[in-house]
Formats: sequence, C-alpha cells, structure tokens
Amino acid sequence: MAESAVSGSLRVAVIGAGIIGCSAALHLLRSGVGSLTLIDALAPGAATTGAGAGFVSHWSAGFLPELGEEGLALQQYGLDFYRELHGLNGKIGFQPSGSLQLSLTEEGFERFARPVLDSPLAPRETRRLSAAEVGDVMRGLVDPRQVFGGVLNPHGIQIETGLATMVLADQIRQLGGDLKVGTKVIAIDERTTGVLIATDHGRFDADVLVIAAGAWNNELLAMIGWRLPLLRILATRIVTDDRRMPSPLPTIQCRELRLWLRECFGGVTWGSVQGYAPLYRLESPGEALAPGRPHYPQMLDSLLSHQRNSLETIFPPLRDSSVVSWTQGVPCYTPDHNFIVGALPGHPSILVAGGDNESGVTHGPGLGRLLSDLVLERTPFVDPRRWQPARFGPNRYPTEESIELAMSKSFVVSSVHLREADSSL
Repeated sequence: MAESAVSGSLRVAVIGAGIIGCSAALHLLRSGVGSLTLIDALAPGAATTGAGAGFVSHWSAGFLPELGEEGLALQQYGLDFYRELHGLNGKIGFQPSGSLQLSLTEEGFERFARPVLDSPLAPRETRRLSAAEVGDVMRGLVDPRQVFGGVLNPHGIQIETGLATMVLADQIRQLGGDLKVGTKVIAIDERTTGVLIATDHGRFDADVLVIAAGAWNNELLAMIGWRLPLLRILATRIVTDDRRMPSPLPTIQCRELRLWLRECFGGVTWGSVQGYAPLYRLESPGEALAPGRPHYPQMLDSLLSHQRNSLETIFPPLRDSSVVSWTQGVPCYTPDHNFIVGALPGHPSILVAGGDNESGVTHGPGLGRLLSDLVLERTPFVDPRRWQPARFGPNRYPTEESIELAMSKSFVVSSVHLREADSSL
C-alpha cells in the first residue's frame, strides 16, 4: 500500500498477539494507519511469548552468527525498545543484567565462548571472565570451582515476557487499536481489493493482513493454500521457589549443558534441551495444537531429573529447590535458522512473520518495525532479503520431520539433541 493512503484509510489486521504481532500492531499505529485490528484466540502473550525466558542480547556476536549484521540491528533495536517501554511503564520486569556465556571446560570455552569474545560484532565492553570472576559476578548462583570461565556482554537485559506483552497491549489500546481477544479465525479470503477475515465472532475486511501466529501460522496459512517450513518445538521452563538470589544477575547460556538460566524474583528460572521435543512427535494422529501453552508433564520430569543429575553441583541454589511454576511454549525453527518475514508470493495483501528460532523476544520489536515498514512500503530499516518467505520452495520441506533432519546445527538444539531429549520420555 502506498504511504499516502496511511493518512486515514488503510485498514490493517494482525493475527497473533505475541511479541511479534503486538510489536507490529504498535509500530503500525505509531505510523498512523487508519485502523488496526489485532486478533488472538486467547489473550496477548498467553501462548509461546508468555512462556519465554525473557533475555535479550547481541546474539549475532558469535552466538547466532547466521543472523549477521541484519540480525544485530534487530537485537540492538530490541534492547533500546525494551528500555523505552520500561521508561514508559516500569512494570515489565526489566533488569540491565548482562548476558554470560558460561563454560565448564577449556574445550567448551574455545568451542562456544571464544567465538562470542572474538566476534567483530561484539560490543567493545564484552570481556572474558575467569572462574573466580564468574563466581564474583554471579554472587552465589554459580560455584566457581565447577566452571572454567565465561564471556560477559554487559549490555544484555532481561524482561518478564508476559508483563511486557500486556504493557504493549495497553499501548495498542491507547493508540486506538481494536483488540479482538478470545477470537478464533476460521477463514481467510484474499480478494482483489483486500482480505476478508472470518472469525467465530463475525467477519470484517482489511486492506492488508499480517499473520504472526507462531506455532499456529501454518494452520492459518492452510486457509489460503500455503505452508511454511516451520518445525514446532515444545520447550519447557521451570521457576523455582525463592532462593534469595540478588538481582540483577547476568543471564546464563551454557552450551555444554544446552541450558539457559537466570534469576527470577529471587528464585531461579531455567530450561534445557532435556525439556524440549519436536511437537509432531508428541501429538496424536489428527490432533490439532490448541492455542495456549500445552502441558506435557513428562517433559517436566525430564528437566527435574537433569537438575538432580547435572545441575545442582554447578548451580547451588537449585539444591533442595521446589517448583513454584512451570510452563511450556512452542517456538518454531526454520531449516536455515533465519526468520521468515515478508509478503507471501502471489498474495500481495498478506504478510507473514515466523520462524523465531527461539529468539522472538529479542527480535520481536525489530521484526514488528520491519513489518510496519513493509506494510507501508517504506524503505525497511534493516534489509529483509535473507528472511523472505520466497527463499523456500513450496515442496522442499514437506513435513516437520524433513525440517528436523535438515537442522544440523542450532544455538540451542540440534537434531541429535532433540532425539536425545525425546528418548528420555
């Protein structure tokens, strides 16, 4: 749509009120679209976003190098965006914590932390820590006798994803957006002049439709005969009781353990590949993934076994801790570990965003701005070409299993690791 039409006539609908959909809606409203409708089967942040770990950092610097400088621009935008949101509201659990790549061994340091330290995209303040320095920085969360060292990026932050999404939803309402929560889309009909969207609460027209529904993207795209190569991964997160942990503390990534961990209101929240599994292997034949956070208790049992067997020695606060809450989300991986953002080929009125590769919280604000630029036909603030949906042929990955087999490497999981986790059920 030409930008001149934005002055009051452009009607945009966004399906999906997670972090990407809410960010897209907010940026579009800030740009002055005529009307904005945000649709979600539940409530904002009630599905995968609300189950997110909530840490944001410069992942392109040695951790997700495949995202390159374009990804780094999104990451910096996310850091700045959440600081702004914190300044507006102050109720998003914002902590200027820093992010730590933790290494248990020298071999692990060279393999996983060294690329972060030496990355040309790393902030200049990024520094190496000895085991003793890790102990000092983490203030009791890590036993320095059990680790080799790490690399600290002091610019990383953490947020509470559910709180942040609710604040975004309030901003959308204040700017005049129409939130249709508890509303399920049942049909999408692209027409010559726009899109007709049918829901279980009625029908309405839009000039442009943005689909940002995460694990439910393909269910919606099937209504127009499309499918994206998205591997849905069930991911489990634990929150412990209050362990009197100080804050802020750096968030931790330990690739030798395939684990992330951080302080959370005095307790510890964490997850690892032992709590992951491709969703298609868990679903019964013909079973559809219901919106929200599915609960598979066997994944929680797997995490707790991993805690007792591998983690309590390294992270003393986990000893004798109890589970206050646990949740599950369904991030989606793509074969090349890059996002999918842009217009669908042959469907000029429909744009899609997906394939967060478990980094949607970091990149969601920037992806939302990018979607707004694309809808309004502005020069995108970051080059989106590597993320275009058209890069995948229509029949190249016919099943989720074929995507899993194509994923030889990932920053959190690999096909081998997923199979290891699945075998523990």
